[in-house]
Amino acid sequence: MRRHLRYAWRDRQKLAWVARRSLSIIMKGELRGVLARHAVESEVYADYPAWAARSEAAIDHSSIRSRTVGHPDAPRISIVMPVFDPPPAYLEEAIASICRQSYPDWELLLVDDGSARAGVAEILDRAVTRETRIRLFRQHHGGIVAASNAGIANASGDFVAFVDHDDCIAEHALLLVADAIVADRGLDLLYSDEDRIDEHARRHAPLFKSGWNPELLRVTNSVLHLTVVRVDRLRAIGGLREGFDGVQDWDCVLRVAENLPRSGIRHLPHVLYHWREHAGSTAAAPYEKAGMPAKQRAVIASLLDRRREQAAIEMTDGGWHLRYAAPEPKPLVTLVIPTRDRADLLRRCLDSVAQRTAWPSWDVVVVDNESSDPAAKELFAELVAQGRTAIVSYRGEFNYAAECNLGVREAKGEFVVLLNNDVEIISPDWIDELVGLAARRDVGIVGAMLYYPDDTIQHAGVILGLNGVADRPYIGYPRGFRGVDGHLGVVQEVGALVTACAALRRDRYLELGGMDEEFPVSCNDVDLCLRLRAQGLSVLWTPFAELYHHESASRGYDDSVSARRRESEDQRRLRERWGEKALIDPYYNPNFTRRGRAYELAGSSGAPST
Repeated sequence: MRRHLRYAWRDRQKLAWVARRSLSIIMKGELRGVLARHAVESEVYADYPAWAARSEAAIDHSSIRSRTVGHPDAPRISIVMPVFDPPPAYLEEAIASICRQSYPDWELLLVDDGSARAGVAEILDRAVTRETRIRLFRQHHGGIVAASNAGIANASGDFVAFVDHDDCIAEHALLLVADAIVADRGLDLLYSDEDRIDEHARRHAPLFKSGWNPELLRVTNSVLHLTVVRVDRLRAIGGLREGFDGVQDWDCVLRVAENLPRSGIRHLPHVLYHWREHAGSTAAAPYEKAGMPAKQRAVIASLLDRRREQAAIEMTDGGWHLRYAAPEPKPLVTLVIPTRDRADLLRRCLDSVAQRTAWPSWDVVVVDNESSDPAAKELFAELVAQGRTAIVSYRGEFNYAAECNLGVREAKGEFVVLLNNDVEIISPDWIDELVGLAARRDVGIVGAMLYYPDDTIQHAGVILGLNGVADRPYIGYPRGFRGVDGHLGVVQEVGALVTACAALRRDRYLELGGMDEEFPVSCNDVDLCLRLRAQGLSVLWTPFAELYHHESASRGYDDSVSARRRESEDQRRLRERWGEKALIDPYYNPNFTRRGRAYELAGSSGAPST
């Protein structure tokens, strides 16, 4: 909000937006979340300039050049820069950043899109005179798509990189891109991390991106800059699409990626692009350009049409939400709930399901682990009499994996929801959301947003390799908090889930062999997610299915020596099965710490050594 307010006085429409947004924050009770977000970002990134300097100083340019420059697979990279009336000083800096590249095999295609601003033409002419690798094309004003396509058509390189006329790239940007391509000839699409430069030339607001996350890309341009695409792939899709000015890069990446395997796409976890933040730039207010929501909606609608998927496209406070159409007629969904005694928890859970679930076709399998409490037995009899619940008995020591497996085998539903007995439903359409996603052929399992009873976050996905085998981010942050990069407001792929509430196809669960019963208490959910991902299926988390979770209320917290020993043994077994590499989360940027609070900067760059 501070950034928006800074420029609002120059634009009456923007000033009105700031006023409306401020009122919304107060009226909707979002103030706590907004304050938390800004406090966290300020704290997490407070040392960013110094961190960036250390990180970039550690890059061994000489070694990379020796193995890349002159290599038979070293690419020529064509930088396409559409130009339309930028501030002259920023244009000069943008061009200079290309000329400073430590990788030599590049060309810069300047496409003047009918600029009339004083000084721009002179800068362009001077650049061509001074550097033979720069070519200039002039055309009548046709917009960024037409200008970019002119550059693509004239590119002589193997790859095309897109740079805006007021932005800069790091001196080593093309070197690291070329190094990755030399190391892997199968790459067709690469993208890097980025940050912003304010009007005082200060670098700030880094964007440390997820590894390739197509689910996230469906609802937001999570790739942005620097994007590098094999030129043949660009030309095969016809370049950028007319009518998509302003969202052309997002649309382009989606269309290119549809024809690529995951192995053909690479995230470079280095800040290679500096996005200029000034009054006239999209960096100052990227989502407030005229007609932007309609254009973003068009990108998403086009994607759904190409994939022949049906979903309602909704804009929420946190971003875009695709509400996928569930199969018709609505299939039976079986809730599988392990329990022992604690009738109060189970009753509260099932009452909330009955009272707050819009989905019409559901039943319950309660897996009873030798309950002895008379109140529990009385509740079981009551539930059976109501006709919607089956009680199956599991004998032996508590084994969450075995109990879930028994419940799923007994389930009659086409879909199952693994559900703890200590949860309460919040959102009436929770099953609609989970099943709508789980019904997609490419999805393995879907997890929910879980809160503690005090409306703080309990589960928003699991990060592999954080604080050991895995850990949950954002624990204790307020409901409404959108995350450091705003991604807590949208559906996305995650490394793993807690299965206190998770949905998947019953046949898929059984074909996989269910949960591994060698993990009786911990790691069973992480192992299940890893096996689904190993089959090429997505593990999704959605913020649009919300529940309260009274964590460990049913069994209590077991902090005994034997419990800690058992958990340590489970973690050892998981590491032995999957290896350390599998426990590096592809969706958690390696520049973030793996010890302590998630999303804090690592002490030094955690990016792969170069």
